[in-house]
Amino acid sequence: PAADPAKAVEGGWRVVEADGKNLLEGECFVAANRFAVRPGAEAAFEERWAKRDSSLAELPGFKSFTMLRRDGGGGTGHGAAKEGAGDAFGDDFNYMSFTIWENKEAFGGWRNSQSFKDAHSSGPKKEAGAPPPWVRPPSVAFWEGVLELTCAEGA
Repeated sequence: PAADPAKAVEGGWRVVEADGKNLLEGECFVAANRFAVRPGAEAAFEERWAKRDSSLAELPGFKSFTMLRRDGGGGTGHGAAKEGAGDAFGDDFNYMSFTIWENKEAFGGWRNSQSFKDAHSSGPKKEAGAPPPWVRPPSVAFWEGVLELTCAEGA
């Protein structure tokens, strides 16, 4: 695909018209969920996400999804969270999911779809009577994305 002239890049950063008085135009919509996963339940939480059915990539307006694990240093990957590491950040959220959409309407279309219902009812089921891997329901926040910068290989 041809490069979008409205998203020109110079010196590794976006070229935009910014005057310091007006807000920049929104370029995407981000749905974020913060999770407080119980200590010791992290692997079960990750399994639940890894094994759930998803058709996000097939939906109009979907751009990307990322599950984030708080980096506490040491351990696996870039760093597994240390016991009590959340306290240093002033909260106990140790996971976040980010789903990026072209716009709020595309997100709304997904939220009202069968795909949303299916995704939120799939994945490994917990044992009867076992608590969920999280301490409480996720904290949801919505963001308007400005200054979106992507590369040809992905978001």
